[in-house]
Amino acid sequence: MLMEILGIIVVLMALRTLFARDRSERMLYLNVIGFAMSAMIALYIQTPFGAIMAITFFVTSTLSSNAIAYSIGRVKDEDHTGADE
Repeated sequence: MLMEILGIIVVLMALRTLFARDRSERMLYLNVIGFAMSAMIALYIQTPFGAIMAITFFVTSTLSSNAIAYSIGRVKDEDHTGADE
């Protein structure tokens, strides 16, 4: 049941990514997909190695979400400084 719910979330976020208007929206949807994928790995491979894989994917997803947040901040800063010139 949980795998199906996560699958639906991934598909919906993928569709929203395709139809998103700006880059920051797309990055946020991709972030949700990354976290859902780590949960799916943990649920599907129910062994200690599966847990290690899920933890590794989760950590890398967290790092990528921090990079996304930093990128969004940079894009907003560039938009504000470009408007002043």
